[in-house]
Amino acid sequence: MRARIVVMGGGIAGLSVALMLARRGFGVTVLERDQAPPADLADIVEWHRPGAPQTRQLHTFLGLFRQDLRTHLPDVYEDLLAHGVEEVSVATPTGTDGGDPELAVLAARRPVVEWALHRALCKEPAADMRYGTSVRRAEVREGRIRAVRVRDGSIDTDVLIDAAGRRSPFRDDFTGLEQDVDCGVVYNTRFFRLRDGVRRPPLTRGVTTMVAGDGFGAGLFYHDNRTFAIGIGRLPDDNELKALREPEGFDQVAALFAEFEPWLRPGASEVLTDVAPMAGLRNTLRRPTEDAPAGYFLLGDALCTTDPAFGRGASVALHQAVRLATAFAEQPDDLPGLAAEVNAGALAWVRPYFDDSVQSDVVRTRLWQAALAGQPLPQGAGVPPVNVFTLMDAGERDPVLWSAAQRCANLLAPLEELDTPENRERLRHLWSTGWRPAAATGPGHADLVDALAR
Repeated sequence: MRARIVVMGGGIAGLSVALMLARRGFGVTVLERDQAPPADLADIVEWHRPGAPQTRQLHTFLGLFRQDLRTHLPDVYEDLLAHGVEEVSVATPTGTDGGDPELAVLAARRPVVEWALHRALCKEPAADMRYGTSVRRAEVREGRIRAVRVRDGSIDTDVLIDAAGRRSPFRDDFTGLEQDVDCGVVYNTRFFRLRDGVRRPPLTRGVTTMVAGDGFGAGLFYHDNRTFAIGIGRLPDDNELKALREPEGFDQVAALFAEFEPWLRPGASEVLTDVAPMAGLRNTLRRPTEDAPAGYFLLGDALCTTDPAFGRGASVALHQAVRLATAFAEQPDDLPGLAAEVNAGALAWVRPYFDDSVQSDVVRTRLWQAALAGQPLPQGAGVPPVNVFTLMDAGERDPVLWSAAQRCANLLAPLEELDTPENRERLRHLWSTGWRPAAATGPGHADLVDALAR
């Protein structure tokens, strides 16, 4: 008799693992505290998820997400494309097709992806979807998960997949912190839609146009159905930019960036949402405690959260779901007994990306703090270190370096493949020709402060 499975959380991680398990013949019950998405995609802007405020922020769906979706959930992939999601090549800096066909991303809003996963799961007879249902506690007997308690009773289960995010109700009961580091940034995001007949302006890198500033950063991300989002990041203690959370102040600042002007000029686009602030961001890594019950599995943000600026969250969640569903299908006879091995494997796979996010956040915070103090850090005369950012800059002149940077940025290659003798030599050679990354242009921090004071 196959184990009974409860998935706690109806986001990308929970929906995708439930869908893959149901299609492998497992009985799955999904419990989600928020309400179900609307039946009509046109109403998706009005869908509010208090339990997952990050759905109101911009998202990227990297090459690994696209690859896993095409391989394991091809009908969801096709449904997304049929409903306005676009596939965009990042094989070249200009986003034109060419080069490695794996280097492509999906331009989509997160609620649209969840809407498509929900549609697919509702068609599965082995899946039971329950929205508006919060899990209160788990019943453990003889060291194994036996049931979960909800408001109107209990649900018997042998397996509990915790995809309830970093605030999971079992966070303190069954897991311990491996590491917890402040991201050092506050984001403010607003969504827009290009009007009919307006040609889509160019983007500098794939689905994005990024702008570096002195003590802040900004980016424009293209999504589905001609929607796009602008996000502006600041230091948490930079009170001079706090007014970015107000619509009027946000729009005044966004208008300062020449790169965004074609998108925001009068008649080009319409506003879809208010400004959504996102503070209190932390890089967190958790692991099950030694006495965690058999049958308890961590998935998605319940296991690991990283700075959303790197766009890894959704792609990591889907890939973890693929790994978990594959493990269940390969050894279906004792699923509770797989918990220790599967959780350890998930932790080991995500750890390098977590460490990279922490290190990148530290560097960015130091640069922004120094800029605001009027003491920019020296860039040095030597060849810069090899990382995704330096190789992406250099990749605009060297396609080999561009491909290496994009494969790692899109989680299609491990991070250790970046710093190779060939890449170091190519970067050194390019540096010797006198090439340097383009200097930051556009408004400075004082310009943003002035705009907010108007």
